[in-house]
Amino acid sequence: MSPNPFERRFRSLNRLSLLALLIALFAWSGCKSSEGAASQNDQALSSFVGDKKPEITPPPPPVDQKKLQDLEAENASLKEKITKLEQDNSALTTRLSDIEAKMMAEQAAKAVEPAKETAKLGASYEAAYQLFSEKKYDEAIQMYHALLDGGISEDLADHCHYWMGESYYGKKDYQAALKEFETVFQYKSLEKKADAQFMIAQCYERLGDKAKAKEAYEKVAKDYPTSDKVQLAKERWGKL
Repeated sequence: MSPNPFERRFRSLNRLSLLALLIALFAWSGCKSSEGAASQNDQALSSFVGDKKPEITPPPPPVDQKKLQDLEAENASLKEKITKLEQDNSALTTRLSDIEAKMMAEQAAKAVEPAKETAKLGASYEAAYQLFSEKKYDEAIQMYHALLDGGISEDLADHCHYWMGESYYGKKDYQAALKEFETVFQYKSLEKKADAQFMIAQCYERLGDKAKAKEAYEKVAKDYPTSDKVQLAKERWGKL
């Protein structure tokens, strides 16, 4: 028995409804897949970029043209002052150099006369010693006195007194000789002190004062152990 027209229509509608349902299910399944893929893409991007939001650099503040001009003017003024100070310093340095040069020239000029005088005194000292060597004792004593009065240097003044003492000793004026030998010890120089001490002992020995002579000889050995007069002093002391 063949279906009637109503049944055929009903069956046709059922097939259409089933087809529509399948299409809807397929579309819904595709949307879910797209949403999943989009979610995965978002997660991957988040992992790559990080959760931190990108920082946005704020724009620089606007330039105050008036302040900039004021700073430039102040900088130019400072440069001018520095240049002026450098010029003043250079002028001062030049002036100081001129003053130093002038002072050195004056000192050199002042040193010329004393140098000449020293040379002259030195020559006179040699001449006085020559007179002593020739046993011209009075003339030697006069010249040594003149040297001392003329301001001979201290390192030669003690020598003058010593050779005056030797000159008086040569004249057998032992008291005058003692005075000159003792004057040697008033100077800082040590050069003639051992010799003067020995000659003091000699003067006392010639004057017959053996006690003072022995004391003076002993002082030579005690106070001047490196002197070449020590051995002779010990010999003279042993004979008194």
